[in-house]
Amino acid sequence: MRHPLTRPTVAAAAAALVVPLLFPSPALADDNRPPDRPDTATLTARGESCSTDKQAPTLLNDTTLTLSGLFADPDAVSASQEVKGQFEWSLDGADQPLGTAESPYTWQRPDDTPRSRSASAKDLPEEVLVSYRARGHDGQAGGEWSDWCWIEISTSKPEAPPRVTSDDYPDDDRFHGAPLQAGDFTFTGNGVEDAVAYYYSVGGGASCTTRVSPDEPGGPVTVSITPQNDGPRSIHARSVDAYGNSSGCELVYSFLVAPLSDPVAYFRLDEGTGTSASDVMEQDRAATGTGDIGWTRGRVGEYQGSSYRLEGTAADTAAGHLRTEAAVVDTSSVFTVSAWVRLDETGTDAVAVSQDGEHLSGFQLGYDASDGAWVFQQASQDVSGGGFDHRVVSTAPVQAGVWTQLTGWYDPAAGEIALHVDGVHQGSTDRDSSWNAEGPFVIGGGQDQGAFARGWPGAVDDVKVWSRLLLDEDSRLTLTGRSEVWETASRPLALEGLWRLDESGGEAATDSSDHGLDATLHGDPATAWNGALNDWLFTHAVLLDGAEQEHLRTDGAAVRTDRSFTASAWVRLDDGGADAVALSQSGEHTSGFALGYDAEQGKWAFEVAAEDAEGGEVHRALSSTRAETGEWTHLAGSYDHTDGTLTLYVDTFPEESVTREGTWHSGGDVVIGAAGHTGGVDRSWTGALGTVYLLQGAATESDVIAVIHDFLPR
Repeated sequence: MRHPLTRPTVAAAAAALVVPLLFPSPALADDNRPPDRPDTATLTARGESCSTDKQAPTLLNDTTLTLSGLFADPDAVSASQEVKGQFEWSLDGADQPLGTAESPYTWQRPDDTPRSRSASAKDLPEEVLVSYRARGHDGQAGGEWSDWCWIEISTSKPEAPPRVTSDDYPDDDRFHGAPLQAGDFTFTGNGVEDAVAYYYSVGGGASCTTRVSPDEPGGPVTVSITPQNDGPRSIHARSVDAYGNSSGCELVYSFLVAPLSDPVAYFRLDEGTGTSASDVMEQDRAATGTGDIGWTRGRVGEYQGSSYRLEGTAADTAAGHLRTEAAVVDTSSVFTVSAWVRLDETGTDAVAVSQDGEHLSGFQLGYDASDGAWVFQQASQDVSGGGFDHRVVSTAPVQAGVWTQLTGWYDPAAGEIALHVDGVHQGSTDRDSSWNAEGPFVIGGGQDQGAFARGWPGAVDDVKVWSRLLLDEDSRLTLTGRSEVWETASRPLALEGLWRLDESGGEAATDSSDHGLDATLHGDPATAWNGALNDWLFTHAVLLDGAEQEHLRTDGAAVRTDRSFTASAWVRLDDGGADAVALSQSGEHTSGFALGYDAEQGKWAFEVAAEDAEGGEVHRALSSTRAETGEWTHLAGSYDHTDGTLTLYVDTFPEESVTREGTWHSGGDVVIGAAGHTGGVDRSWTGALGTVYLLQGAATESDVIAVIHDFLPR
């Protein structure tokens, strides 16, 4: 007779069914296999790997440790198993354990990767050899014990931080070195013979996070540290022993970093008359002319009041050269030399600046005719019959009749010489050591086999010499935030054209620079002059009718558009229906640059053409906001040849920077009020135009602020 299932019976049966479904039963005792023997490679003590070498135990600095390992049960291949880890530790591997601990059970399911299990070991003894081992347990049987892992514990901290010394930046209350000039600092154990590492930090808080390790415990280790700023600097440090115990992070060394040093010699070459040039760094030092020294319009002008003038400010060395009585720099040590040069003939080798030795120049910065390149060179030895076998030649092309900035340096720390052209690194070459040329410093030539040689057929301007390297990365230590190499190639801005456009009559607008590029008015003087008032500056401005293609045009170019340059103008656009250009410089088929308005975008624009071709590729920087008609706005466009970027400024704020690919020089006329080219003008301006600047050199935001106020800072 079958008996019906009661409710309790049904519930019990259901529960019995659910348990196997959720948690499959472990293997029967007769079939159970114990967990596998743990691999010592998976065992750790406080995260430190197991050492099975009794002679090289793991060294730790805490008497309470977390012991961990991986424990696998072979029966988990087919059914879930509960597994825990068991640990024991003893003195020197003795049979009688000092203590035991075990982890909680966790489930190991089929196809799961075994997980780490941990337990805590407390009150472990110090400075004796301790061993620990582990095994797995599945609730029915324990597995085989692992091999012993060996540890040794000490919580005794080193008594002192390391001692620090430096010959480059000695702690003597005197200024040494310079920001970004590396120096060697030596750390020693300071009596802590078991110190295996030193941790340090420079300046700021006492973090002591940078690690250095001596070859032998407590021994010396020398590191290179580069101060980022001038003034007082400090080093905090701590010593760490093999157990990981650390001394306090303490102030261990103080030193003074000198500010960036001025040039040791600086010949502005602004005299304009006479046969000598003064060194502004040394009152009694001058470079005296040999041969027929002349003067010409230079690249870097003489500062006069509120703007740069360029009147007679470079030495013409085509028929002579300048030389000092004695050396200006030690060429066996670190030095940098720079000069603006204009090479008028390219048929023979030429040297712009050098310093005499007995037989050869200690260095030569100039031009190599065989390579058709700029060159910075030195000789291995100052011997008769020797030659300049350490040379860096430029990849930048040489252009005759064009002002170019050259910078060469010798870096004995890096063991090399290097060359920059217009602020762009051209390369370097090995130069392990040098010799000191103790003769005169020469502008406009060099020395070969004991005689003057390789005179410079052209002009030289603004010659500087430093007894250090220049910063070649952007830095807050400079006035502009750019590198010193960039500043040397880009500063100061050279005023090449300034038209205030405030005439009351006549046929031309006067160029207020010394360039003499007066701009002829192509339009009606009666309506153009005094036709508008700049209500920002309260100055008169010219009013142009774009429908009649009214504009102003010079007779010749103001700036080199294949070099860094800046163009700016006050503008009031009265008709936004068509493209309009406020300022340009003419090429044969298109403008070399155009500053103005893009009607399709409804924005201000600064653009350059990739080549002198009608309808060719144009690189354009646009304003982020739309242009307003009938409102006075200041526009400035800057091309930085060093990094190849165009930047548009609107009311002194940088709007957009874009990369320019390909450069060419538009040697035609400056056009105010249209885009100029040989065939005429297009994109004529309808509205008013105020003060216009054209400058050689890339303007920064602070320069644009100076220009908008009609004042260029020194």
